[in-house]
Amino acid sequence: MERRLKRDAIGAVTMAVLALCAMGPLQSPSGTPRLWRDPGAIAQRDLRWGSGSAARVPKPPFRFVAEDHGGSQPKVTVTDADSTTWDVKFGVEVPAEIASNRIVWALGYFAEEMYFVPSGTIQGAAGLKRAAKAIDPGGRFTGARFRRVDPKLRRTEEVWTFQQNPFLGTRELSGLVILMNLINNWDIDKALNNRVLVATLPDGASERRFLVSDLGATFGKMGGSMGQKTKWNLKDYIAEDFIERVRDGTLQLDYEGFESKGLGEVPLDHARWFMGLLAQLTASQLRAAFEAAGATPAEVDGYSKRLASKIAELQKAIR
Repeated sequence: MERRLKRDAIGAVTMAVLALCAMGPLQSPSGTPRLWRDPGAIAQRDLRWGSGSAARVPKPPFRFVAEDHGGSQPKVTVTDADSTTWDVKFGVEVPAEIASNRIVWALGYFAEEMYFVPSGTIQGAAGLKRAAKAIDPGGRFTGARFRRVDPKLRRTEEVWTFQQNPFLGTRELSGLVILMNLINNWDIDKALNNRVLVATLPDGASERRFLVSDLGATFGKMGGSMGQKTKWNLKDYIAEDFIERVRDGTLQLDYEGFESKGLGEVPLDHARWFMGLLAQLTASQLRAAFEAAGATPAEVDGYSKRLASKIAELQKAIR
């Protein structure tokens, strides 16, 4: 009898835990939620460096700290000559994430500071598993994305989706929906790639910055629900459709990624507001975003032209 009572008690606790997990992570948010900040004169923004600068790039020698087994790509954590900590990613997502990062930042959405490092050596990189494919026994690597771990920004466990967030019905959220379609971001799956950073402002107040924190599954093919999806594939990006139609005051988009609900249409007046931002981007800025990502000259030319044509398509559709 006593054993059965204990079993029942354990079962009740287990069910309660499962119920809480189904509801999502417990959250105790503090600070003003913010999705977008007015970027000012967009045409003057430097997409070569984005939110960083030439003075803040990773500086060798790099020293191994740990391997990160999360996500789908090889990753490690390192420190550099300035004792700055960096999250380092390798693989096909590297150029896609950096180019997307620059464009997102240019338009006023939050984006973490990151750089493309064409090659280098990581000292002490040993006992590697998945990252052994990207770092040779001598510690040498090529084509990496270095994301700064900023001690002034606290990465929280709070997550959000495009269907559940503090910005529903706003033009800023609609603009982000259009932007995800522009860059063909198909991996918006159950909030795993959407995070909140907490920043302390100069006046001491806190700000919760909502951002799409992983932009690696971009600039390729979205594909249908059963279709083959790709990342950083110029031929696929050029071929992918963007706008389906404008009907009943709504812009309908050809979104075929994960979590498609709410990512296929936006109010027409919101689209016009966002177009006012996009129209300020120059051809040289678009090229700079792809150059910053380590793209080849042919890729820079192809991606920037297709992105410009999609912007023109949007402008024509919402007139």
